[in-house]
Amino acid sequence: MTSSAVQLFGYALALIGLVGSMIATTMVEWKRHSYTESTVTSKETYLGLWMSCTVDATRHTMCVNYKSLFHLPAEILTTRVVMILSVLLSAVGVLVATLGMRCTRCLEEDENQKDRLAIVGGFLFIIAGVLAISVTSWFANAIIRSFEFSDSPTSLHNRFEFGNAVLVSWGAGICSVVGGFLLGCRYLWSCSQGSRSVSSFTQPKVIPGTRPGTHYV
Repeated sequence: MTSSAVQLFGYALALIGLVGSMIATTMVEWKRHSYTESTVTSKETYLGLWMSCTVDATRHTMCVNYKSLFHLPAEILTTRVVMILSVLLSAVGVLVATLGMRCTRCLEEDENQKDRLAIVGGFLFIIAGVLAISVTSWFANAIIRSFEFSDSPTSLHNRFEFGNAVLVSWGAGICSVVGGFLLGCRYLWSCSQGSRSVSSFTQPKVIPGTRPGTHYV
């Protein structure tokens, strides 16, 4: 696979990571809880970063937006802020990396400048991916800890599990990190190729039949 193909593949992965982070941020299934006492009283509860939804036995869904930031749990409020920051960094990374792609005509007269822009965009993707993975892991750890310490009969009805948004956010973060790394590989490959060409050009050539250090071409 050529360096340009690697760069394009990394850009596609990073773009998938951005879309996945946006979808995960807006999803309501960050935490889920199912309670079934009978077919009449079964209920499912989903908590997202922006609203909570309840599904009753008749599959009727009712969602309510969070009215106040001050009444939100710390994990929801923190995850919301960090995921928004991750999406913004990825969006800026898309703009910068697009300018640095070899397949675009912008700044095509200066290849070194394009490579620098590509690696800056990749670096932004890596930061965004690390933020998404870190805050999602912290959110998942909070769910695990609350699940482990909820042993009383009353708290059993409030046990929450991972929602689909946690898995989507993890996957999006991994795609962003890998895509950003591949974008940077194009610049590193160019630097290694440049150093090889310089070393081969500056290496002296000895004329056969002469002593080294006397006659060079």
